[in-house]
Amino acid sequence: MNHRLLISLGLHSAAIIAFQLALMQLISVVQWHHFAYMIISVAMLGFGAGGTLLALNRERLLLWSEWLVPALMSLSGLSMMLAFHITRFEFFRFDAFLLFVEWSQFPVLLANYLIFFFPFFAGALSIGIIFVKYSDNIGTWYFSNLLGSGLGGVLFLFIFGNVLPQQLPPLFGALSVIAGLISYSGGKRILQLSVIFFGMLTAVIMLRHPATIPLSEYKSLARTMNLPGATIIHSQPDLHGIIDVVESPALRYAPALSLSYTEELPVKKNLFVRGDFHGVIPRFIPGQMWHIHDFTTQALPYVCRHRNRVLVLNAGTGPALSHALANQAEHVDAVIENRGVVHLMQTTFSEESGGLFHHPSIHIYRQESRNFLASEPDLTYDLILLPVQESFGGSAGINALREDYSMTLQAFSLMWDHLSDEGVIAVTTWLDYPSRASLKLLASLAETARQKADARPANHIAAIRSWGTISFILKKTPLTAAELHNIREFAKMMHFDPLLMPDLRPEERMQYNYLDDHSLFAYMDEIMEGNESFLEEYGFMISPATDNKPYFSQFLKLHNIRKLADTFGHGQLPFLELGYLIVVVTLVQSTFLALLFILLPLLRLRKSKRKKTGTLVYFSALGIGYMFVEIILIQRFVLYFGQPVYAISAVISTMLIASGMGSLVSGKLRFSPQKPAFIGGLITLMLLAYVFILTPLIQGSITLPPGWKIIISLLLIGIPSFFKGMMFPFGIRFLSNHDATQIPWAWGINGSVSVISTSLATLIAVEAGFQIVMIMAVVCYLIAAMTFVFFKRSFA
Repeated sequence: MNHRLLISLGLHSAAIIAFQLALMQLISVVQWHHFAYMIISVAMLGFGAGGTLLALNRERLLLWSEWLVPALMSLSGLSMMLAFHITRFEFFRFDAFLLFVEWSQFPVLLANYLIFFFPFFAGALSIGIIFVKYSDNIGTWYFSNLLGSGLGGVLFLFIFGNVLPQQLPPLFGALSVIAGLISYSGGKRILQLSVIFFGMLTAVIMLRHPATIPLSEYKSLARTMNLPGATIIHSQPDLHGIIDVVESPALRYAPALSLSYTEELPVKKNLFVRGDFHGVIPRFIPGQMWHIHDFTTQALPYVCRHRNRVLVLNAGTGPALSHALANQAEHVDAVIENRGVVHLMQTTFSEESGGLFHHPSIHIYRQESRNFLASEPDLTYDLILLPVQESFGGSAGINALREDYSMTLQAFSLMWDHLSDEGVIAVTTWLDYPSRASLKLLASLAETARQKADARPANHIAAIRSWGTISFILKKTPLTAAELHNIREFAKMMHFDPLLMPDLRPEERMQYNYLDDHSLFAYMDEIMEGNESFLEEYGFMISPATDNKPYFSQFLKLHNIRKLADTFGHGQLPFLELGYLIVVVTLVQSTFLALLFILLPLLRLRKSKRKKTGTLVYFSALGIGYMFVEIILIQRFVLYFGQPVYAISAVISTMLIASGMGSLVSGKLRFSPQKPAFIGGLITLMLLAYVFILTPLIQGSITLPPGWKIIISLLLIGIPSFFKGMMFPFGIRFLSNHDATQIPWAWGINGSVSVISTSLATLIAVEAGFQIVMIMAVVCYLIAAMTFVFFKRSFA
């Protein structure tokens, strides 16, 4: 066996996966995180297209394999280094907000797709040549590929957060170039040596002089940098994404202030994570008896009564912490998952913030909100404060596909359990039109009151409205007459309008802040009355989010698109729900490219002596099932680890390494058609069990120490993945013995359905929930298991 080639295959596979993860993070900085699904799709397209080219030119590529494999590995590495750099050129720059306004943006998006496609295509082609050439021992080679890929995810997690995001592509590209050098078998091959030399030179130059990141002009950081005198005064890599701090004399802090505010607007430095606004650097002044938030609706929980113990979830840079201290809170717990932000506030910006993060009354927990709520069951609070939802002017649905487990019904239930008898949950949202976030938030609070207090929500919920925001409180016990009086007096003093109270009179709702459309009041009354038909019939998705569908910011109903377009205009619809529509576009585009680069070229293959029905069904089922499971596990483990980067790396790495070990074991087993049927049935049973036990297992063990959580994750992800890793090589070995000409075709089919499955799984999860996607994966593996039974003649 060629051990040098085996090592280079593993190293090259590690580079490809690490580059894929790096690209996902880079694109989330340039645009938004929903383009991560596009990158997974691009990677699968590259692998599928590589298999297609191999199918069409099998003999010739195998003949040239000795020099072609090293050259392709090196070429893949070189293109990894250059791909992101090329998309920085003005001609290739696209903006998500302009996709549905300027049709010229679609070809630009397609061009980006193809630019990112090439590194995966060249890399996959080199891997495919190795697989076909050594198909008799496919288990060992497939093991090296998957083990390397899994270690690539671990490598990314180790490096990411310690270097700038734009330095990652040249770093990982260099690994592929090194892999090409290792696999180089000698001889005077000018092309090989030229690509390797040029690749290493490019890596050195790009690591020493990293490119700038071309942000969308609609990203918060890009807009802020257009202000007079705006300067980035601090920038650092972090596991959550690059952190930037900007100062400008024009950065005035006025969070929907009351018109009663007469003080000078303070100048605040702004902090951004991945180009998105994360918070201002607050200034805590000990002894100051007022706070700027006292002139906003966010003061609602404090005007009702004194709050001694306060919990601030997702506290960010800490303005809500200084507000709690200004209102005489004696104990404030702050839950902040971004450790980089905490470190900055405790060091670089400690003096500027008045030592806020060192205040003796503040206790900081560096973890995700759900993890904290589950792990500290005995702590009770007079106030649990959530961060402000949405943004001024609306967010256009860019967070539609972001899993937010702190805003699900299960999360509100946990918060309720942490309240003292007079405690409240408080949350503020920016006003949006048409109303979506405010209604979904109210629906979540009202349903929590029904489930936990078994009472009319109207007795437990109050809300006030300014010109820009609505603040809600949900009280564990019924609101008292004194509290309602305090709310009315505060609203009158600040020129706010009471929106929800048990004894509210209709005329009170619009005394100071006029609304052209009064429907908001009627909609909220329907929700408070528990009108389920209203939630179903409303034009947007405003039913409470759940752990099965944790997309709080997902409002679009696909079947309502035409009606919404007719109501608001086709040009306005994308600015209402852009994020979801982009994934739909990604699905359509990836399906088209899969047909163009994978399936249509395969029609040129000469007809096999045997039918391809069994091959089509078997490898399609494997491709869809594997990707569906991967996407759902990533989304489930976001809750478990509290951080998408950890979840993505843990799931992908564990699945690939475990699948690689399964592949290695499969190569040592004597093959028979009964084996894939048995293994497929075993996988089907395991995944079927996961449909019912995965979520309870994750929720039940979320409070365990990190070491135990890692062990449980390895078992939950690794055991089924081990057996899944056997299925593909079993199929390849069978074709190798019966009809080797179908091997590249099987590779292409598997790749093409994987391309489509990535976006499809996401859309199904949003529409129907995680359990449905997992059930569909169960069906896929059941079909694969039964293929050798129902299509015996196709394989015979």
